[in-house]
Amino acid sequence: MPDVTIVVDVLNGFCKEGNLASPHCAGAIPRIRRILERRLQADDALIFLADTHDPHDREFEVFPVHCVRGTHEAEVVDELQDLVLRGHLIRKRRYSGFFETDLEDRLRRLAPQTVTVVGVCTDICVMHTVADLRNRDYQVVVVREGVETFDGPGHPHDSVQEFALAHLRGVLGAQVQTLSL
Repeated sequence: MPDVTIVVDVLNGFCKEGNLASPHCAGAIPRIRRILERRLQADDALIFLADTHDPHDREFEVFPVHCVRGTHEAEVVDELQDLVLRGHLIRKRRYSGFFETDLEDRLRRLAPQTVTVVGVCTDICVMHTVADLRNRDYQVVVVREGVETFDGPGHPHDSVQEFALAHLRGVLGAQVQTLSL
């Protein structure tokens, strides 16, 4: 069975436009692309997760409106669109890719030995998806260069990113690997 790489929320609404767009997240796109090309060479199956909300989603009580269904913000960035066609796209409406999606069934069918995770935001959707992967006993690799978060009031990029990576490794038990790209 192939291993799996999950690409979390590399969307226009986090990378290019809208209330939550971040240059840190946009800067990760070329690195993520190189990682995905390597994972495809290793015959991984690709699964893209896309944060996609209804216009009055309860998440907007916590975060500004973003990635609304049917908008350009809710689409995977152009730089990865050709790779989406080689994988599978799952739309989600909460932090974890498992909440009310078919991700669990899809992974069960694929039966990967290892799940590699890249994407944004490290401390939110990446972390919650990794937690749920580990709770299901998957071996998880998070590629350090392939995850990123934003900078904002009360959310300082550098310290939040380092906390999230330490939590993924030390608490959730994911392997955080550094690759030479």
